[in-house]
Amino acid sequence: MAEINKNLFTHLNVDDNDPVWDKFAGVKFPKKNIFSDNKAYLLEDGLVRKYYLNSTSDIDIEVCADFYFPGDIFTVGEKGSDAVYESINNGLAWEISLDEVKEMFAVNPECRFVQNYYLSRKLSAALKREMLLLKNTPQDLYEYLLKNKPHYIQNIPLKYLASYIGITPISLSRIRKRIND
Repeated sequence: MAEINKNLFTHLNVDDNDPVWDKFAGVKFPKKNIFSDNKAYLLEDGLVRKYYLNSTSDIDIEVCADFYFPGDIFTVGEKGSDAVYESINNGLAWEISLDEVKEMFAVNPECRFVQNYYLSRKLSAALKREMLLLKNTPQDLYEYLLKNKPHYIQNIPLKYLASYIGITPISLSRIRKRIND
């Protein structure tokens, strides 16, 4: 298999010759692929969504929590975790077991920088999303995505985007119609 496109991951500040790159294995994945537990992934191509199942007595509703684009990192925790990571389309990721990641942190102090960077980015994004959800209407959220994250609008299917905003696809369609009129 090919090598990792390290240019996509320069924000990690890992030297091109660092042996950490050799620990990752390439994984081509199809649309609707569910990613394995206990692994960290570098997404090189494709889109991945993170969602939770909200089960009621007779129906399961998928609530989208996040999306991952090329250049992003995501980790899938232990089996039984509530989060599901599913590909939206075909793509390529590079995987490493979480045990190997923990071992690298113990051996290489520079890896802690990557961990801190990743965690601070995730925390900041989660706090921002929480404030957006608390303070804004669904239309405000959609307009925010149009202005600040147009790649979401361009690449994510509307049914997943509606779930991410916290509304039904029909409501999103009405919002889009109002904005375009």
